[in-house]
Amino acid sequence: MYKNILIAVHGEEKENFTIELTEFIKLIKPNVTILHISETGLDHYGYVDQLASAITKDQFIQYIHDMANAKQKEVYDYFSKLTNTLEIKMEWKVRDGKPGDVIAGEIRQGSYDLLILGTKPKSPGNTSSKVKEKVIADGKTSLLIIK
Repeated sequence: MYKNILIAVHGEEKENFTIELTEFIKLIKPNVTILHISETGLDHYGYVDQLASAITKDQFIQYIHDMANAKQKEVYDYFSKLTNTLEIKMEWKVRDGKPGDVIAGEIRQGSYDLLILGTKPKSPGNTSSKVKEKVIADGKTSLLIIK
């Protein structure tokens, strides 16, 4: 069925994402590529300095990147252990850029037959729907969204 899957993660997926994804991977045992994107630009945090006057926008963005990097290590460690246990191939990729563009570019370059995305809780600056819209518009592979 699905032999080469791309899983795009940002580290803020809802709690059940890892559980459901683990069950799916155990079931089909595909080659797995995990793509973690460190978002650049972050213009959607434009008014953070007015909302949190104790820090600047740049400090807040640095905080977001530091948090994402810490979460990235957790995600990497978890999936490394899982794929080693299941004896399936895993590739880990880290990219900088706009998530929708980076994911679309990776799909064009790779030979993926499924893209898996998670969702994150609603919050100010949440761009996950724009990413999904971009990927759907490109339509190069099947898409599974885990709520």
